[in-house]
Amino acid sequence: MTIEPNGDGQGAGGTVVFRGSFHRTRRERRYDLAPGPAPEADERPATTGPWIGKRPANVAALLALAHHVQRMIDDGRIADRAEVARRLRWTRARVSQVMDLLLLAPDIQEAVLFLQAGSRVTERSLREVLQHPHWRDQRRAFDGDESGYGPRQKPKC
Repeated sequence: MTIEPNGDGQGAGGTVVFRGSFHRTRRERRYDLAPGPAPEADERPATTGPWIGKRPANVAALLALAHHVQRMIDDGRIADRAEVARRLRWTRARVSQVMDLLLLAPDIQEAVLFLQAGSRVTERSLREVLQHPHWRDQRRAFDGDESGYGPRQKPKC
């Protein structure tokens, strides 16, 4: 690969002119140019293709976001929840609602993080579980004894 000598190495209009062969390569979510000819089909790395698993439930994504935001606050990269609200363009009340998901019992958080889209567990139902300050009571409510929203709801005979 060489740069065409045009005095200062630039072509018309300020563009750089290269001589040689290039091929396009994919790196994560963007494309780059690599020098040399494109590899043969049998030499190319196997692509993983699109993800075929089910997508996570919305409440699982919100809980993961709450953990990420709390980690950033703890590390000092974000000052407080008010700054989070400004950056996300949410109200402070909405940020508090999402961050309150961190008050759930750890085993409930784990169950929520593995929920798939289409589950009956919603953020609103978890707010009802959060009304119980003790983890034991939260587990009872989440299991379906009180709210009827938990994924491990017992069948009614």
